Amino acid sequence: MRAIIVFLCFIALAYLSGAILAYPLKLALDPFLEFEYRKYINYATLLSGLLISGIYLKTSSLLSWQAFGFSGSAGNYFKLLARAFLYGILIMLAIELILYVLGIHEADPRRSHTLDVFVIRLIKAVFAGLLVSLLEEAIFRGGLFSGLQKHTGTLITVGLTSALYSAVHFVRYEEIPEGMEPGWFTGIAMMPDAFRRFYEWSILDYSLTLFMFGVVLALMRLRHGTIAGCLGLHAGVVAAVKLADYYGERTHASQYEFLVSQYNSTFGWISFSVMSLIAVVYYFRFFRQGKI
Repeated sequence: MRAIIVFLCFIALAYLSGAILAYPLKLALDPFLEFEYRKYINYATLLSGLLISGIYLKTSSLLSWQAFGFSGSAGNYFKLLARAFLYGILIMLAIELILYVLGIHEADPRRSHTLDVFVIRLIKAVFAGLLVSLLEEAIFRGGLFSGLQKHTGTLITVGLTSALYSAVHFVRYEEIPEGMEPGWFTGIAMMPDAFRRFYEWSILDYSLTLFMFGVVLALMRLRHGTIAGCLGLHAGVVAAVKLADYYGERTHASQYEFLVSQYNSTFGWISFSVMSLIAVVYYFRFFRQGKI
């Protein structure tokens, strides 16, 4: 129990640090980017999470590239990443096919389907997928995973990091009122409202999907000992979702619309079922081999 409490204290510290560091990040980047302040908080929290996970590893006497999930030869690492990326695309294609068959999604007639537009959208989607997965996997299946596994064991590590991975997606900061000048503690003042969605039952299907996806990623981390597969699978899913969001739209006319979340046009009970099936098959395959 003590190890879990310490782990959660590091998570809380990451959020507090991110909320405070958003202000100097804004001062540094505003001349070039001029993001909304809530975006600065999100980016600062990601960077803080990466730093705090490193400190967590240091206090656990584990700080190394290997603990973050970067080990092995570069050739094998990128082979695994590329293969998992294709799996991520295929998983989302299967989910999208179900959504189209059930009439939950349909093609967006406003979008251009020319090759040059597709190539540009594909490049942007892949880049976004790789960037998001690199940061999130280094934190959740990297530093936090290695540190927590040392202190608690595999089962708790898989469950807790997956639950945390799901939960962080529902922390949503609102934009500060127009004309208000942010300061060092503006982010902290905004934090209570950022957790408002945790009081809503309607996030259940979406959160369970993300939890099961986290379990799949954790099992890949256990199997390979690195986050290469996690990076690839995560990036493939994100890239596919971004392309699907661009070229398709939610119909709101299907009797099966309840199978997707009101907060997301793709994830819901269908995606939860697919991710659960993948997790169960993956688990029992390696359980029989004694690897988990």
